[in-house]
Amino acid sequence: MVSEKIINGLLVAQKSSWEKLIQISKTKKIANGYLFSGPAGSGKEALALKFSQLLNCEKSDYEICYKCGSCIRFNKLQHENLKIITPLPASKNTSSDLDSNGGIYSEDLIKSIKKKSENLFYKISINKANRILIQSIRALRKTLYLKHDQKKGQNIVIIFDAEMLCVGQGESGNALLKILEEPPLNTSLILVTNHKKILFPTIISRCQQIHFSRLSGEFVFNYLKFQNLNDGDAKFFSQISKGNIHKAILLSKDSKDDVIKIISNLIDTLINKNVQNWDKFISHYSRLSKNNINQFKSHFYLISIWFRNAYLYKNNLEIDFDEEKIISKIINFNKKFPSTDYYSIIISIENVLKSVSQNLHMPLVLINFMIDLQEYINEK
Repeated sequence: MVSEKIINGLLVAQKSSWEKLIQISKTKKIANGYLFSGPAGSGKEALALKFSQLLNCEKSDYEICYKCGSCIRFNKLQHENLKIITPLPASKNTSSDLDSNGGIYSEDLIKSIKKKSENLFYKISINKANRILIQSIRALRKTLYLKHDQKKGQNIVIIFDAEMLCVGQGESGNALLKILEEPPLNTSLILVTNHKKILFPTIISRCQQIHFSRLSGEFVFNYLKFQNLNDGDAKFFSQISKGNIHKAILLSKDSKDDVIKIISNLIDTLINKNVQNWDKFISHYSRLSKNNINQFKSHFYLISIWFRNAYLYKNNLEIDFDEEKIISKIINFNKKFPSTDYYSIIISIENVLKSVSQNLHMPLVLINFMIDLQEYINEK
């Protein structure tokens, strides 16, 4: 369980945004729609949950008491006024797998919400989930508009990765828009997104916007220390995560020394022209994309971080690493490949990460990535 001290640290780290939310609670001028946007891993999801808890706290409208019955239920994410919607895998059924909370029944989702209750910085990521399903929004609509005795407090619907409402034909986004146009009484929808531009302008226009800034390295360092990392490892992961708490959590599953070895092996495989090793790389990461998507993402993040720092070092800019092994490899790479197109490499890595989230055919994606990489790494 993340301690109140860490959560209070987050409220300080996002002081400007949190003070706006406190003012909303104090004045009782509660909107039907909110859009929480900002960089990935900036604590938006945790603050959406804390704002919901504040609006329903039985003892205060300007700070969370953590002790009343409502707050205790919110701590477990089992409050009757709270509904959480996330991207889910496509469902063939339209009614038999609907749960009582207005979503699609999924064991993975239930387990993920439990993990989220234990650590508000945990990122819910369900395998093969690449959109917010229309069934989820239809079930939500039924639940919200059912006639029932008025409950105390504010009904809250939090939609994580809200940009996924508008992918494909955007049918989920259009369905949600109807709810925003005719909102139920005492109900607020909080859309949380790293990619506001993907959302329909009509959805954005019906939400009060709250922007969150990137977290400081100090906050990420303190969080990792709370997770029992030593000073060296906490400093290393807080530096390379660049204020993204989700990335810091993902990368720190391995030790600093292990991550340095992983980076070294990955870069050696990618830049050395050994067809057999390339085949192994493509085969291994194709399997990993299905069996362990988080590890797949963390390794490609590491590739991206290394090339980004090689570019920074080449241009005499401050880098994230102070480890001699990594710096030595960067120096040798820049000497051997002085005309490398770093920008195109970073874009290619981002496209791979998008492809794995979209459930594309990864062997072909990775083959194309390797071909592009050889084109962009230039010795001339």
